[in-house]
Amino acid sequence: MTYILSQPETFNHQAVSKQKKSLIANFIQWATNEDEEHHIAWVGASITAMAAVFFPLTMSVILLNGAAFGLIITAMISLSLVVITNLAALPTRYTIPFFLLGIFIDAGAIIASFLIR
Repeated sequence: MTYILSQPETFNHQAVSKQKKSLIANFIQWATNEDEEHHIAWVGASITAMAAVFFPLTMSVILLNGAAFGLIITAMISLSLVVITNLAALPTRYTIPFFLLGIFIDAGAIIASFLIR
């Protein structure tokens, strides 16, 4: 016995357009993958970079340009922002943006210290 199965002639082909992911969606996907393998490395690198490079550099420039109290607090907030997010063991998709935000805050404080002088 031979059975023949046929498909009807009204077979519909629907073209699925490939949607481009946004930059933020790509970053979240990448950071999620990084979290599984390299979370400890990102925590160590961000805390070390902020506490040993960016914060001392920012404080040095602020103190050399007149030690404005508001700028000192700004530099301390950027350091606290990075340390607290890492100590809270947040996923990498949160710690990396907070680290970059801390760097931008420090850069803004450095520029403001030259303008306030």
